Amino acid sequence: MPPNPNGYILQRYLFHSDVHFGSHFRIWGELNSSFENGRVGGPRPVIDEDKLDLHQAFLEVTVLQRPDVVVRLRGGRQEIALGSGRSYALREGPNVPLSFDAVRVIVAETGSWRVDAWAARPVTTTPGVFDDRSDRQFSVWGAYLSTPSVHHASFDGYYMGWDRQNAHFDKGTAHERRHTFGARLSQRGVWAYDAEAIFQLGTFGAGDIRAWRGVIEGSRSISAPWTPRMGIDLDVASGDRGRGSPTLGTFNAFFQSGTYSGRAQLLGPNNSIRLEPTLTLAPRRNVAISGGWGFYWRQSEQDALYGIPGNVIVPTAYLVTTRAVVQSLRSAGRRPHTYRST
Repeated sequence: MPPNPNGYILQRYLFHSDVHFGSHFRIWGELNSSFENGRVGGPRPVIDEDKLDLHQAFLEVTVLQRPDVVVRLRGGRQEIALGSGRSYALREGPNVPLSFDAVRVIVAETGSWRVDAWAARPVTTTPGVFDDRSDRQFSVWGAYLSTPSVHHASFDGYYMGWDRQNAHFDKGTAHERRHTFGARLSQRGVWAYDAEAIFQLGTFGAGDIRAWRGVIEGSRSISAPWTPRMGIDLDVASGDRGRGSPTLGTFNAFFQSGTYSGRAQLLGPNNSIRLEPTLTLAPRRNVAISGGWGFYWRQSEQDALYGIPGNVIVPTAYLVTTRAVVQSLRSAGRRPHTYRST
């Protein structure tokens, strides 16, 4: 298929098998085959194409099984998704999903609480056949506690670790070692909310890391035709204070869900403020229509714009230069124009 400037085709095929041996042993295997056709410039690295590879392959052993408590040990290649998806989410938006080579312990009390603990390496995506490997310069670990809904409210608390060589931010490139502590409180019902507070510390090269994020999402349903639910989301994540500061202030969203900036998935939460009113309508019981209008700002003007995976998409130097040009045109009495490339 020749490159088409009007669009391209993405295809993803998944085939899995889940085999249980009694109540104590489980083997899960899953193949992934992802293709891109017709994109100008060819497939984008990592997210568009992986001809054939092992997406998941793990052995799960139930080491303790009581009426009230179950303990499972899982080892091998697997997906990891936790809580709200603001730190660990399934990479469903891009064509190639994300997996980890991990050891994981899952402890659950029936109908009460659950603890996930893991040590893992993300799996690199290369476009060939059975050529994906663990990233040996990238390690993650952590523990996540979740509780069930009590009077429609639930609580999550967690710690997450991150160690990556050659991590890149607008401040520069260096070894990043980051520790994340967070808590989340959510409630469903006529009135609903989802609030999460996250603090990060660690080291970046010879300097320290001090970063944070706060999220509050609230909504209320109204007794009217189509059962409208009106909501408002406010999400603020810290940015860096410039190259002159030895401390890195850019928040790292880890493996954030791609829905942060809507279906377009253009911006990530690092160094950003997002304010988004939303409206959801239910014309039928099994049909929902939702929409939102997102407003975005940089939390720090001394830091860049970042994408969903944390990559720099517009560096500070470009933003400063663009602002200087606009101010110069205005000072000269000329109106700045916006040009659209064709």
